[in-house]
Amino acid sequence: MTYPMAGIIDYAEDLNPQQLEAVSIPGGPILVIAGAGSGKTRTIVYRVAWLVDHGVEPSSILLLTFTRKAAQEMLSRAAELLDSRITSVSGGTFHSTANILLRKHAGLLGFDSSFSIMDQSDTLEAFDHIRKVMLPTPTDLKGFPKNRTIAEVSSRSTGGGLTIEQVLERRYPHLVAFAPDIERLRSLYEHHKKSNNLMDYDDLLVNMMRLLDENEHVKREVSNKWQHILVDEYQDTNPLQARIVRLSAYTHDNVMVVGDDSQSIYSFRGADFRNIMEFPDLFPGTKVITLEENYRSTRPILEVTNLIISHATSGYPKKLFTRRHEGLLPLAALPWTERAQSRFVIKCVKELSDHGVPLGETAVLFRAGFHSFDLEGELSRNGIPFVKYGGFKFLESLHIKDVLAHLKVINNHKDRLSWMRIFKLLPGIGAKTAFKLAGRIAEQGIPKDLSQLVPPNRKFSSAFNSLISLIERLTTSSGPISEKVEEINRYYFPFLKENYDNYPKRMRDLDYLADLTVTYRSLNRFLNEMALEPPEDEQSETVSKEDRLVLSTIHSSKGLEWHTVIIIWAAEGRIPSPLASDSLEDMEEERRLVYVATTRAQRNLVIVAPMTFQDRRLGQVNVQLSRFFEEIPVEYFRWAQLDYEYEKP
Repeated sequence: MTYPMAGIIDYAEDLNPQQLEAVSIPGGPILVIAGAGSGKTRTIVYRVAWLVDHGVEPSSILLLTFTRKAAQEMLSRAAELLDSRITSVSGGTFHSTANILLRKHAGLLGFDSSFSIMDQSDTLEAFDHIRKVMLPTPTDLKGFPKNRTIAEVSSRSTGGGLTIEQVLERRYPHLVAFAPDIERLRSLYEHHKKSNNLMDYDDLLVNMMRLLDENEHVKREVSNKWQHILVDEYQDTNPLQARIVRLSAYTHDNVMVVGDDSQSIYSFRGADFRNIMEFPDLFPGTKVITLEENYRSTRPILEVTNLIISHATSGYPKKLFTRRHEGLLPLAALPWTERAQSRFVIKCVKELSDHGVPLGETAVLFRAGFHSFDLEGELSRNGIPFVKYGGFKFLESLHIKDVLAHLKVINNHKDRLSWMRIFKLLPGIGAKTAFKLAGRIAEQGIPKDLSQLVPPNRKFSSAFNSLISLIERLTTSSGPISEKVEEINRYYFPFLKENYDNYPKRMRDLDYLADLTVTYRSLNRFLNEMALEPPEDEQSETVSKEDRLVLSTIHSSKGLEWHTVIIIWAAEGRIPSPLASDSLEDMEEERRLVYVATTRAQRNLVIVAPMTFQDRRLGQVNVQLSRFFEEIPVEYFRWAQLDYEYEKP
């Protein structure tokens, strides 16, 4: 395969030799192992530009990422390098790409193109409804798994291609006896979705794979349309996504996947470490290119990170290096207690601030959210502002879900789950009545009055009629979406005030939701994008990096970097997690977590491990330094005594 030569960009000048090799291969399967801080995004951006610059039709390129924002930023940077032709490149997430394809071909799978997309909360409500109304026993038995666990097991089964029993054996062995019952629930759940024209996140991928696998003409159409496929963060894909990539390249093997096996840390979301390891098997003849030059960290930090990952039992060999040889050795501290750890961190932060490092350029990382509780108290007592990353997202809040449910039934009158949610807000309506009402509306349409559905003179008839009036009015309204949200908010305010003590804050959230709709003309598009790419909490969007110290779980830190990274609770019993002790596979992921944490640091890396912790039954218990740091020779660290040094910005 050859393309006409172009000379708009000096690729050899802008890229290192390994990046240039990856960018300029004409075609075929390519696996780019991009070590931390090695210019992964730059490589993808230049690859897109190189293809267009050398004669590839932009509309025949597909860039798959894990967030819409990432795709937009990459394509924007490529357009700055080249020209506006880049705007014709298709870019988005696996789920958004599946959504587009399924809207076009939904009929082949027995769906209507107006299907609604369920998010996690919708799924939990569906399982709750099925358990209580459709399958009351044996799901009311003591010890039966919670709805969240059932949904997780079902999702793992779907995404990983495993049976329910296999998932339970791996993750919840004490619940294996319930496998047949969970399978029945899952079967009813699948029927519920199909009969109500609904798909959840997993369905988008499953149904896209089915569409490609079962329909030769669709598979050929997709493969002919996208002649070059690029996938970012391939180590985070699940087996379904790997299969979709293979099917989408049916008529060619022009696939470049970019990722780092050493940063595969999302197995709890269904990511499969084996995908990136087995890519050459899926695409025979794969060219493997490794990016090892690091542009983020100092040499002493990289020496530690290389030692950490060198003990991994599997993975592509790599050794990060930098041309910057200056830098201090990472600092290690072994305070006696958790409180001493917190005070040590305070001292670090204050000294860094005195040397001109903004608060937002320092991050404190930890394995689990509760590991920072004591530190949070100390920061508050010392007047040091901080922001903590991790926890519930904006759209997972119940009041946001309630308002969105009203918008969903305006968009899709057959959305039984959303009808049930808003009916249960009304006085006197329980789960069973809500189910009956929602079912009849889904089948018969919106009635003129309540008597068409249930006997008259029910105590909730007034509230019911007010709701129906609202839905009818907004369904026929041609006004902007923001006005619809504002009217729903006014209708919903009495419910908000009655059910939540902090209703003023929640009302501000609802106002923010209305603000989000301003740029959308299509309600359907707004709801799809909210489900596929939910926004972050309003507060996190408005915090300046200079304003607050960053506290973050290691999982939430991936893809980010800071001048100084402080890892707390680097001790056995905290990291690795005790839950990983019985599984070599899980222990290897714990090692990769530590690798991700240490590679976030640009100039300073600090490791802190209390030597004791308090147990409510045993009192003070001695602990050891985490095995992942214990195996590193002591000379690779500075060991904190009385005076501590930090590199200035």
